[in-house]
Amino acid sequence: MMGAYLIAGHYVFNEDTKELKDLNSDVVIKMTSMKARCLSYIVQHANDEVIEKSALSDALWGARSKFSSEASLTQVLYLIRRDFKSLGVNDFFVTIPKAGIKVNAMVKIEPIKPKKRRSQLSWTPIMISISLSLVFIVTALFFWLTK
Repeated sequence: MMGAYLIAGHYVFNEDTKELKDLNSDVVIKMTSMKARCLSYIVQHANDEVIEKSALSDALWGARSKFSSEASLTQVLYLIRRDFKSLGVNDFFVTIPKAGIKVNAMVKIEPIKPKKRRSQLSWTPIMISISLSLVFIVTALFFWLTK
């Protein structure tokens, strides 16, 4: 399972569902796998001084990154910027010329801790215990009554 992040106090990016959701309006933006992978890398490296283009490209395309064009990365970043602008976040990250991008320090990003699921009570051991007790009681009664 991957994670989820609270961005700027009321946007949730869920890596599992590849969705960016506005908690104030219930607007949900469904992202492509490429945009979601890119945004995942960005939020995980939000505190870096600069997220280098080469590192971002490697994260998105792996060994094929040397064959992908800078235009492809620029397009993915543009689409992410556009998604955030549609939610009202105009400066989620800024471009650092010839280097990469920098997440706006004013945009707080917090990992959302998954809620611990309460362990569900299993009825199987309880039912086995009750069944065995009943068998013992019935057997004891049978022997006691047939004496």
